[in-house]
Amino acid sequence: MEAKAGDKPKTRLFYLDNFRIYLTILVILHHTAIAYGGSGDWAIKDPAVDEFSPILLTFFTAVNQSYFMSAFFLMAGYFTPRSLERKGAAAFVRDRFIRLGVPILVFTTLIININQLILGVWWRGIPFKWNFTYEVGHLWFLQALLIFALVYVAYRAWSDRTPNHQRFRFFPDRFPSDRSMLLSIVVLSALTFIVRIGYPVGKWVAPGFQFAHFAHYTFAFFVGVLAYRGDWLTRLGWDQARRWGVVALAMLPVFFVVAILGGVLESDTALESFLGGLYWQSLAYAAWESILFIAALTFLLYFFRERFNDSSPRLKSMAASVYTVYIIHQTVLFALNVLFLSVPIPTILKFVIVAVIAVPSCFVLAALIRRIPYAKRVLG
Repeated sequence: MEAKAGDKPKTRLFYLDNFRIYLTILVILHHTAIAYGGSGDWAIKDPAVDEFSPILLTFFTAVNQSYFMSAFFLMAGYFTPRSLERKGAAAFVRDRFIRLGVPILVFTTLIININQLILGVWWRGIPFKWNFTYEVGHLWFLQALLIFALVYVAYRAWSDRTPNHQRFRFFPDRFPSDRSMLLSIVVLSALTFIVRIGYPVGKWVAPGFQFAHFAHYTFAFFVGVLAYRGDWLTRLGWDQARRWGVVALAMLPVFFVVAILGGVLESDTALESFLGGLYWQSLAYAAWESILFIAALTFLLYFFRERFNDSSPRLKSMAASVYTVYIIHQTVLFALNVLFLSVPIPTILKFVIVAVIAVPSCFVLAALIRRIPYAKRVLG
């Protein structure tokens, strides 16, 4: 029997648990790739020993960046209305501050200093000094989620007290049309291009955000709320998912075509024109990312719903640990990066070996951390 629009899920959505596991593993692989030549920010850069590895790993990180963090925001948005309605505004806000604020506090006081022991003392031989600076690092995601959640609570408080106010509801009985998704791509491409004129990719601003990606992130959270209201994830059909899957595949080689036309093979500085500013390369990259964001997520949500909508004891354990893995994976990777710095093996092989060690290590360590008394109140 088909679910009605607005119905609340009665059972655990195992495919979303499994999708989160996939995305969390992708986060680990993404940061591992940056350490070994891929484009992006990472504290340790192990220089590649060949010219091919940076190209392959940069392509890998670019594809990931187009959709994986947006997917996290979409799922956060999807579960926010249900959580708010079940708990009430006061309890929901309190829970968000505990679930999101406590890890940020632990990171900025403890984990950042553990990282300093690895990077400063072990790697560079610098005497240890406690760092009490507010640096959220990769937990900018939690910080953004807290802001988005508070904005949504404020909106709901206003809408609930406004007579005859109709909450935002688009496509309440069906998945959005291809036309609406194309329009979204156009708008996202334009907004991303405009934002990157002043805030190019790689430019961090207080309190720890890259605004270059926030058009996608904000849109994804908002769409997640609408998806819950309209039961979109249940209503997505094969024909539409297949079409967008084809689009996603078609976009992969376009990356290399645009890069070559943009002059990356002719100049070491050409890459900067793709990251932001009034350049056609920046617009092309923004469009490529926006297309892949919509296309890849549409297909992957259908694919996981149809192929991975079950669970097992191992998957349940991994699903329960993904939040903790996200918090601690940076420290685990730093240790492995330093450990493998002097290992004389090909760069791609080093990337694979470190990734194969890092992924299970993060999940095992996360499971142990969650056994600490009261940890599950924060980590789930």
